[in-house]
Amino acid sequence: MTTKKNKENQISYVLTKATENNVKFVRLWFTDIFGSVKGFGITIDELEKVLNEGASFDGASIFGSERFQESEMIAMPDPTTFEILPWRPEENSVAKITCEIINKDGTPSALDSRFILKKKLNELKEKGLNFYVAPEIEYFYLEDSESMKPIDEKTYFDQVGIHSDLGSDLRRKTVLGLEKIGIPIQKFHHEVSPGQQEISLRYNDSLTMADNIQTFKLLVKEVANNENVFATFMPKPFEEYEGNGMHLHISLFEGEKNLFAHEKKSKSGVSKQGESFTAGLLKHVNEFMLATNQWVNSYKRIASLNEAPSYRYWSKNPDYGNLITIPEIRKMGDISSRIEFRLPDPACNPYLSFAAIITAGLKGMQNKYKLEPAMEESFSKLSQEDLTKLEGTKKLAHDLGTSIQNAENGSILKDALGEEAYLVFLKGKKREWGEYLKTVSDFELKNWLNL
Repeated sequence: MTTKKNKENQISYVLTKATENNVKFVRLWFTDIFGSVKGFGITIDELEKVLNEGASFDGASIFGSERFQESEMIAMPDPTTFEILPWRPEENSVAKITCEIINKDGTPSALDSRFILKKKLNELKEKGLNFYVAPEIEYFYLEDSESMKPIDEKTYFDQVGIHSDLGSDLRRKTVLGLEKIGIPIQKFHHEVSPGQQEISLRYNDSLTMADNIQTFKLLVKEVANNENVFATFMPKPFEEYEGNGMHLHISLFEGEKNLFAHEKKSKSGVSKQGESFTAGLLKHVNEFMLATNQWVNSYKRIASLNEAPSYRYWSKNPDYGNLITIPEIRKMGDISSRIEFRLPDPACNPYLSFAAIITAGLKGMQNKYKLEPAMEESFSKLSQEDLTKLEGTKKLAHDLGTSIQNAENGSILKDALGEEAYLVFLKGKKREWGEYLKTVSDFELKNWLNL
């Protein structure tokens, strides 16, 4: 818990850093219920007052697409998130600071995505636990948003292509920008599809990581825009190419101890607690995937026979279709023990997604769920009989409408978000699904216009 003295020291540090970096403008950022970064700006003259008292704004913006009326709220900056934006000029520079949203009476807003995750993390803290995440974030560089043409024809891990090496230059500039803003990188490379990239962030506690993911997506887009390139995190922008995923390497820690650390008799490669957490995700994933895969387009990635997971099973080896991979751990100590949750896409709200994952995993641990045997055979080699069985027992939701129904029939998502946020989120998803069902697609026109 932040004491008054600690906050005073944090504010003093921010003011000093702002002065040293010639900051003129500060952007106050927050995330709406559907994962979009919103915010407004102040000048440096207002910064000290806002750091102490917060700033009033139209809080209806945190409702996202479900915004219905003005409602004054307070954006309260978290001083630990202050950073200089590397894509803005150094003269009269611009900084950002992530805010928490509070009501006029000083209570946290139930619709603040960051508060929703913090509330879940406080439940873990009471048990002496912390949740760590390392994401692999995929996205595309396109020449522009109208032509939808990828900037290159490269494929997996390619270093040299036929045309210019613009993608490598953009990745390099992005990584340098991320390091300047205090977001550590593990690795980066070209992905499977033309124009597709992947940057992996180094593991961190889940609140810091959710903040970092939001900043990451903005920085990627800004760096691309500066080079007249369009970057998209859309889950499945191309029918013929792989979609964009955000695989999460996750683990629970108790102090310095990794609770997923391998036990000698464990066939899975993680502890019994890690197995129960994994079993919780497998059992309840259809109830909460509305958070990790929240858009109509998210399900085009899942329904395609590509590298995205389509079924509720786990494997020790990365494979088409598997939801969770428990990787073999190198002989470098137990701290690297983890599970890889392959379902989320980078267009999700990371705060809500992490809250939902924690809720399902903890339920598995609390009820000591047993982990089912691993899928030993490669998905691509399964017989038609085995595939039919998977369809009947292990299939993930393949469209937004089914995912909405699964969320309503279960309790995990409501438990993760809280009732007020859950109802607003669900209302928005139902509206999106209803609009989609009324839309006439090019596919329909191509096949049935001549009826």
